[in-house]
Amino acid sequence: MFILSALLIAQVAYAQNKQSQWPDRPIRMIVPFSAGGPIDIVARRVGQKLSDALKTPVVIDYKAGANGLIGADYVAKAAPDGYTMLIMTGSFSANAALYKKLPFDPIKDFAPISQVYRTYGMVLVVNNDLPVNSLKDLIAYGNANPGKLSYGSGGYGNASHLVGELLNVQTGLSILHVPYKGLGPAFNEVVARQVDMTYISTATAANGIKENIVKGIAISGTARSPAIPNVPTFTEAGVKGVDQVFGWSGLFYPAGTPKLIVDKVQQALARVLSEPDMKKQFDDLGIMPVGSSSAEFSKFVTQDIELQAQLFKTANISQQ
Repeated sequence: MFILSALLIAQVAYAQNKQSQWPDRPIRMIVPFSAGGPIDIVARRVGQKLSDALKTPVVIDYKAGANGLIGADYVAKAAPDGYTMLIMTGSFSANAALYKKLPFDPIKDFAPISQVYRTYGMVLVVNNDLPVNSLKDLIAYGNANPGKLSYGSGGYGNASHLVGELLNVQTGLSILHVPYKGLGPAFNEVVARQVDMTYISTATAANGIKENIVKGIAISGTARSPAIPNVPTFTEAGVKGVDQVFGWSGLFYPAGTPKLIVDKVQQALARVLSEPDMKKQFDDLGIMPVGSSSAEFSKFVTQDIELQAQLFKTANISQQ
């Protein structure tokens, strides 16, 4: 009995020592979407800052597909040693609400580290040929031209799809949904006049409006974005029920990752997100840094999954 106790004490001491020496090799940050998108830009900037803070390389690794499910599943099944993390968007909770069966449990199979950012909302932009300049104009045009309007989304169940269907429900319009493999292609098709409108990030919207290649109509959040202050919220423009749709991203570890490691990354992230240069970079992207605690982020994810389920039901988007 004494020998077993001594062995157990030695094993615990060894594990604690390993954790205290973490990290001693590069960390992989899994991006579950294609390179070049908004989350990739954030991942690179946050990854570099964490590399400096943790004094070890943070390597960006892309595992795209299935609206983020492939990369998330990879991390859920990775060793819980602190060397494989996931940077994920709000698709995490949307997928949990949308799909009847997932390859992982979104609550039990992950250790939330921290929320990285939240957006001001999804911006409704229309192509320059569409004869509307406001949400009131759009509703009037849609009513006068039934079946003529179409909107592009980043894919079935994407936040852009959700906002589009909520607008249909709240206004009685029947704007045709055209899904694409990402918001980049959807936005390009709006610019090319292949579809009439889409819902995009504030940064992309601000650039498009500034370059005069699209018109900004409304934003889905609860407040206007400083990047496009002349674009009203849907509520301000007269359509309620769309203000709960906004984007976010956060960091996750596989479940079972030692709390000491989770806390170390969370504290490092909170520090770097508070730095003036990072705040400026996030402002330029039209997003707000968060840096919440692990417990706060865990609670947020649980509540957001419930919210997404309610919104999908309201929008008449069926589970898959």
